[in-house]
Amino acid sequence: AKFPMFNPFQSPNQRNVIAVECGANALRLLQLGGNAMNPFVQGIVMLPAVGLNSQQSGSDETTIRQIKEALRSGGFSGRSCALSLPAKSILTESIEIPALANNEMKESVSWTAVDRLGVDRTEVVAGHLPIRAGTLGGAPSEVLVVATLRNTVNRTAALLTEAGLEPCKAELGALAAMRLAWNQIKTTTNIPNFAFLHLESDQATLALLNNSGLIFHRSFSWESSSNLNLGAIPVAGEEDESQAWRWRQMAEEILQCLRHIERRAVGSWPEFVTLSGALAEEPGVASAIRTVCGTETRLINIENSVDWSKVKRPNGPLAAWTSLVAIALPQTTVAAVNKKRRVA
Repeated sequence: AKFPMFNPFQSPNQRNVIAVECGANALRLLQLGGNAMNPFVQGIVMLPAVGLNSQQSGSDETTIRQIKEALRSGGFSGRSCALSLPAKSILTESIEIPALANNEMKESVSWTAVDRLGVDRTEVVAGHLPIRAGTLGGAPSEVLVVATLRNTVNRTAALLTEAGLEPCKAELGALAAMRLAWNQIKTTTNIPNFAFLHLESDQATLALLNNSGLIFHRSFSWESSSNLNLGAIPVAGEEDESQAWRWRQMAEEILQCLRHIERRAVGSWPEFVTLSGALAEEPGVASAIRTVCGTETRLINIENSVDWSKVKRPNGPLAAWTSLVAIALPQTTVAAVNKKRRVA
């Protein structure tokens, strides 16, 4: 199967697709209903991610059976689905590149991905996203390469196909979530620059954006500082503050990125950091970033993006469903919903 890596600022206008996220610890499915002005969650389910991260190509009968049951009983309709891929399975790298025609740009990006992944070109699926490098409207001097091994996508797609679904596209979940955050900010405020942090169980994705798009992107593995500082003692206080020490290493990594961006483009320091992903609401994350970076943090407003009243709320934080909502919600719908809410 062929799965193009779509530009996250140009999401296909495809309605009623079942969004599927294959995380390290869970398999999530979500489908929206309604129309562009009033989207609502019509189907939602979370299953243990049994066998999805295995390198084996064999079927996982238990997972297939669970997906089939979830599709029957979870309020889902149709078979078309879109995959949200974890950051750990995707190569994202910023590269400098001369101004090229579109087809030449694709060729250059494709060969860069082949070189970085060290595989045959037929084994790679790749795309790219312009990086504005702090300038508005100028030709991109830098692009973000987004690539993965075709087998990584096909392995999950095959399992979903056996469960009765029809995979039609695949996106990097962190970039899909970034698209949702960018649309929310762009259509409701006039903030010059803001940062976006998507936290998965083993990978952090940091981006800096302005009204024109992406300025900076970095994906990195993170560890709890408690693993490195076994003798550290939590500071007394509120729960969030008392747990901030666990996230200090990650916060310092973010600070270094923000300083790097500010040196390249003076005045690009973000007004705030929008938090997204499965660990966005973990105690201590917000406090660590505020303390180390001196920057306000905000949780992505996923609750107001779509109507959740027709389904039972999932266990755990709603921020864990950001990528799925972003993939299920076409860009035109995002803009329409936010415009409606701003007028209201």
